Amino acid sequence: MIATDAVRIAVDPRLAIVIDDDAKVREFIETTLVQLGMNVATFQMAKEALAAVDSGHPAVIFLDVALLRSDAIDVLRGLGERRYGGTVQLMSGGRPSLLEAVQRIGVRHGIQLAAPLNKPFAREAIVQVVESLRSPDAVSPSAIAH
Repeated sequence: MIATDAVRIAVDPRLAIVIDDDAKVREFIETTLVQLGMNVATFQMAKEALAAVDSGHPAVIFLDVALLRSDAIDVLRGLGERRYGGTVQLMSGGRPSLLEAVQRIGVRHGIQLAAPLNKPFAREAIVQVVESLRSPDAVSPSAIAH
């Protein structure tokens, strides 16, 4: 079932998850989010992150599209099945075609996606993501270009 047909699960606006196989990237994002007043859980693998979504309902998930031992597509599918109501912030240091393909899959699963971040990115990019979540005009899945 595609999640767009279902009621979305409410999220905790103070909670964020970071999924990236690079420890330095996870630490950089976590530090910035904590400075912005958020509670953050970080993960290297998709499976553990999805379990955390079940228990915490984060407002935002920073997701690397090219995980080494896991799959960002599995995360998006899992979020769609869970009717995740927050925002996914895709991040990539790789090919734009991979990022675009993952975006399309997220939209198909009814996931609300923020404009993707290309690695490396500055602290200000993370700040802008959090500020957009706090604004009443958050991005909807239909606003993402196909």
